Amino acid sequence: MEHTAKKRIEYTVRAASESDLPAIIELFELSLGAAHGAPTESFWRWKHIDNPFGESPVLLAFDEDKLVGLRAFMRWQWKHQDKVLSAFRAVDTGTHPDYRGKGIFSRLTKGLIADLKESEPPSFIYNTPNDKSKPGYLKMGWQVLGKPNLVGSVAFSYSRFAKERFWAYHRDLQKLDFSGLGNYQVDLKPDLIHVNHSADYYKWRYQSIPELPYGSFVYEAKGQAVLLFFHLKPRKYFYELRICDALWLRGEPNRQQLLKASHKLAGRLGTPFISLMLKGPISRWERIRFRMFSLRQLAPEVTVREVNDSELIALAGNINNWSFTMGDLELF
Repeated sequence: MEHTAKKRIEYTVRAASESDLPAIIELFELSLGAAHGAPTESFWRWKHIDNPFGESPVLLAFDEDKLVGLRAFMRWQWKHQDKVLSAFRAVDTGTHPDYRGKGIFSRLTKGLIADLKESEPPSFIYNTPNDKSKPGYLKMGWQVLGKPNLVGSVAFSYSRFAKERFWAYHRDLQKLDFSGLGNYQVDLKPDLIHVNHSADYYKWRYQSIPELPYGSFVYEAKGQAVLLFFHLKPRKYFYELRICDALWLRGEPNRQQLLKASHKLAGRLGTPFISLMLKGPISRWERIRFRMFSLRQLAPEVTVREVNDSELIALAGNINNWSFTMGDLELF
């Protein structure tokens, strides 16, 4: 019997430049479909070029002049005590439909890690893979960090006009002057790893993001004022109110005020369910007063990988060393 040897394709791999953007968008449209998650050019620019933490490292694979694969790590910064921790979030990947199953994803991922080992200061990679992709990451050296403390709270409110009401809060956010926030506070402990926040970060993350609308709401009571960033998640019969971040404009961070603010907003919108991330266990009083319960089993599972610093991954590799918000881990 005659056997025909399969031709082995030799790919050319190089770093992406801004001039590659039209080809990148075309590859995503071929890979995902324009209606199923393919980014637009404006969204890619926001995410990977205009990111206040820096431009994303992106590797491209070519078969001659044809772009057949892509891998991007979004640059990020966390903070622990007074030290800024350099990190990357493993995010976008695309493979041409005719080239799937040929190891392009693995090759580009490993190649990008190798590049970072040589070119970056001490750093690590993190992401929130789904059950289908997680085994592949574990084979490439990722380790499971765990699930953050996601909680739910039932609000006695419902309106079929919740989405229509949301747009007023979206307009409020678009008018928000981030330079005038002043000395806001965030409910963060310096001994826990948290996002390296700034007014510029929040402006980029919530106000400047294209296509994914967020809203803002200020709740004032008893000499305190808390600013919420949020969006609505469509469910089958209602909208879920997702509290992404909270900034205290006046007064000290207060968990009870945060929950009151969330329920006040839910009442105004007509959203019967609230989700957010909290530090520490739910108290008996919170279970009764705010009808709270744990959603940790539904939270995204965080994985991490060393790039070039074993001490850094020892710190980052313990879920108890982290303080997450919903906005930190959303997929965008």
